Amino acid sequence: MAHRILVVDDEQEILAALDTHLSLIGYEVKTCDNPEEALNLISIEKFHIALLDINMPTMTGIELLRKIKQIKPTVQVIMITAYSTLEKAIDCWEAGASDYILKPFADLDAIGSIVNLTSERIRRWEDAAKKSIRK
Repeated sequence: MAHRILVVDDEQEILAALDTHLSLIGYEVKTCDNPEEALNLISIEKFHIALLDINMPTMTGIELLRKIKQIKPTVQVIMITAYSTLEKAIDCWEAGASDYILKPFADLDAIGSIVNLTSERIRRWEDAAKKSIRK
């Protein structure tokens, strides 16, 4: 089963590029361009991974990250930003982000690798949970 990914960014070009690339490498991808829609989707659908832009007009990605973790704590969140500071990176980590990617993307394959590593981590947790249930 392919892990489901939600990509949230206010830039349509970023959404299209990530949707295409992640779909091609085997993920089921859903995109949206605003945090409120993302919260609605997270609450009604199952996602394993979320990629969130940090700078969006109506709500920051860090605020969205915190709300996602309240709704579905197991969703692995990867933050995306063009404006990186050490403070933002620490804020993301403290709020529960599992990784941090800088824009502009030099290589979509690098993003695919980060998502693949996150997906593999989820599979290990799922396998461990299944084994502990069987015992």
